[in-house]
Amino acid sequence: MTAHRKLPKGPHSLSRDEVAGTQRARLVDAVLENVGARGYLGTTVGHITATAGVSRTSFYQQFTDKQDAFLAAYRVLSNDFIDQGVAVAAAAPDPLAAVAACGDFLVDYVHRRPTAVRAVLLEIFALGDAGLQAREEVLRAGEAVFDRTVLWLRSTEPALPAPPPFTARAVVAATIELITQAIWQATEDAYDQAREAVRHVWLLGLFGHQSLTR
Repeated sequence: MTAHRKLPKGPHSLSRDEVAGTQRARLVDAVLENVGARGYLGTTVGHITATAGVSRTSFYQQFTDKQDAFLAAYRVLSNDFIDQGVAVAAAAPDPLAAVAACGDFLVDYVHRRPTAVRAVLLEIFALGDAGLQAREEVLRAGEAVFDRTVLWLRSTEPALPAPPPFTARAVVAATIELITQAIWQATEDAYDQAREAVRHVWLLGLFGHQSLTR
């Protein structure tokens, strides 16, 4: 993605803020590319700046260090993924269609950007407590999406009881595990299986408790 964000050669009319924003976006892409391919510990600031095509001075104008850059990139990708997923769901005619559409979106997104998603899902643990805190923020955002889906579903089926506590966390955690397995296996079958399994997990979270209350 960094190739599409390079500044035009020669004189240009971009403001200083626009230049800084473009450089930051390229650095974010470069962080995800390198951390996903090399691992967090194997990635250096030099790798990042070389991939982004910016100077070390520009890097340190944007971030304090490698960890700061990775946390920023982690949040950018996670927020982008969640925002796009919510938009896909909002366009669906009903909750069941939203689950199917989001399952397709999720797996297709991962399929398109496996290296970046690998960085987010696996390498965040290399940051210790800081990484765990960032991951917790993303888990809570995912749980909020599940909770909103539950409210939408219950607005169409008022008799449906609310899921028991921790269902949202279980669904989000299982979804992450399924995605991780697809990236690790990196086959079309793995992605197809993940697509079906993610749908099943979400439907089980939304409806599975119903049979337990009867």
